[in-house]
Amino acid sequence: MRYILGIALCFVLTSSVSFGQNTPKERAALLYEKGKYKIALRLYDSLINANDNDTDSFYGRGLVKLALKDYDGSIKDFKKALKLNANDADSYLNMGIAEYKSEDNRGAMNDINKAIQLRPTFSDAYNYKGNVEFSSGDTTNARKDYTKSIQLDSTNMDAFFNRGYMEIEQRKYEAAFNDLTNVIALDNTDAPAFFYRGLTLEEMKKYLDAANDYNNAIAADSNYAEAYLNRGIVKYQLNYFPEAKYDFTEVIRKDSDNAVAYYCRALSEDKLKDYLDAIQDYSTAVHFQPNYAEAFYGRGNSYMSIGNMDKACDDFNTAYENGYAPALTNMNNFCKKVKKGKGWSLN
Repeated sequence: MRYILGIALCFVLTSSVSFGQNTPKERAALLYEKGKYKIALRLYDSLINANDNDTDSFYGRGLVKLALKDYDGSIKDFKKALKLNANDADSYLNMGIAEYKSEDNRGAMNDINKAIQLRPTFSDAYNYKGNVEFSSGDTTNARKDYTKSIQLDSTNMDAFFNRGYMEIEQRKYEAAFNDLTNVIALDNTDAPAFFYRGLTLEEMKKYLDAANDYNNAIAADSNYAEAYLNRGIVKYQLNYFPEAKYDFTEVIRKDSDNAVAYYCRALSEDKLKDYLDAIQDYSTAVHFQPNYAEAFYGRGNSYMSIGNMDKACDDFNTAYENGYAPALTNMNNFCKKVKKGKGWSLN
């Protein structure tokens, strides 16, 4: 899943590695592109052992280590590549990415800027510079750099996506919708783009359109638990309670300790008057999230629906103690404010 900081690292591979027909370097590069990182790492190790001045292999191994989240090792390899070729913009960019991933925003910004100085039309560098700025809270410059990235390359899906994600955070839903639509126009199988566009539509209360985008996200990635969850929420809002329950069940099948999914399924069961099932799901939600005030409140309502006022009032009290203010209304309406003895008295 890409989310905001997603970027395809292989885009810079061909700029620094020369491919020869069936050469070890070619095999290592292809292994990297196929995600076989550990095998690629061993092959790059052997190439470097044979020639410790092999710029391309240091660069390629740096990419592999970056993919394996060995950020320190990746930075060392890119530094070595730059000692051998000080004008390699790709090495500067990927070193900046590794520094960003290791939470060194200052180092990342310095190296990404060096990449841009060496290659002023480097669209991907502007995109990643925007990511660093956004994560630092500098949304003004992040927007400028995402936009610059798009101006330099109108097919840069990551820049459109990242600007759209930032716009969601800023509640600029129409702008986000437009950017994510551009991603989908470039790749109509991009599940995260459909998911986040669905989110913008949901925020704009266009629930049927949102559900359609979540459908497309799931069609592109059948294991996309978040898309099932949000589609279920939309169906619940549209009063399609059996269909909503189905989606929440799918989330639980894929993520069995997802407290929110159990809570949402319980809400659907409440609407379907399956109170015992709802109580069980609310209980599972609070098992995974012990301070889940809304789940205590919901379970209290289900207990009240089956006439168990002692347990209902216990749950309303717990919900209120955990910060859920609406529970106080039920306590005032149905329970004594102070619990006496083993049970609650009705007002």
